[in-house]
Amino acid sequence: MEQAATGTEDKTLTAVRDVVAPLWCEALQVPEVADEDDFFALGGHSLAALHVMTTVEQTYQVELGGVRDIWENPTLGEFVAAVAALITDPAE
Repeated sequence: MEQAATGTEDKTLTAVRDVVAPLWCEALQVPEVADEDDFFALGGHSLAALHVMTTVEQTYQVELGGVRDIWENPTLGEFVAAVAALITDPAE
């Protein structure tokens, strides 16, 4: 059963990454981003973060904690994991 949960989690992370990575690229005006890339180190700022957050909220019909979510999860991998956790368990 553990294997099935991990497989589902991996699929969710991949699906979220497939949506969020292009948003980061657009907001940061870069051709690609990797899991270890930091939004702010790549030139991100609060308005760009707000654009990403709004689009993610609309796409997944969830309410994030505002720009704070990117501040607390500044790498693509961390942010994707936070979004994936929220959409799989909205009570978190």
